[in-house]
Amino acid sequence: MAKYDPLRDHLVGLPGSQSRLTMSFSKVEELLGEPLPRSALEYEGWWQGKSPWGRVQRPRTWEQAGWVVDQLDLRVKLVTFRRQD
Repeated sequence: MAKYDPLRDHLVGLPGSQSRLTMSFSKVEELLGEPLPRSALEYEGWWQGKSPWGRVQRPRTWEQAGWVVDQLDLRVKLVTFRRQD
């Protein structure tokens, strides 16, 4: 099982009628069973699949599950996922 599979599985398991989900970073970490990397706490680009140095990373697990990051607040540590159309 890959590190972010529990988050993917959680998103996949949501009802098809649910198009958005807001989670605290602590809830994401609870699902993962470990802390998010420091870059996830400090850089918006991490959530969009970009490194702090501008390199594009592989698709994020939630994107593979059909979700994208719609809103992000690093200050209060909240992420909102939106189901892709």
